[in-house]
Amino acid sequence: MNYLQRELFLITLHQQFTDMFLASKAGKDNAEQKLRSQGFIHAGELLELCSRQEVQQLMEQVHHEVFGVSIAKRQPSEQSRRQHALSLGDYDYFDEPAINRLR
Repeated sequence: MNYLQRELFLITLHQQFTDMFLASKAGKDNAEQKLRSQGFIHAGELLELCSRQEVQQLMEQVHHEVFGVSIAKRQPSEQSRRQHALSLGDYDYFDEPAINRLR
């Protein structure tokens, strides 16, 4: 594994995470950025430029830089999402099978 390639990969991934989280913070759709990052991560793992654990740590670090809290603390609980949907009368939320909502 080439050290420079690894560093370039991690720097680029850091920027992708930053862009993705900033878009999320601004309320913009970041689905395309998520897919691009997932593909980039998969390629990095195949080329042995990163490990899953390194990616998780980097994602947590960038999330904390952008939002000021961990990913786990920012994600609303399933119960609060359900209550929010009920209060808004958003019954589309319940169209999705419960097993999928828990993931």
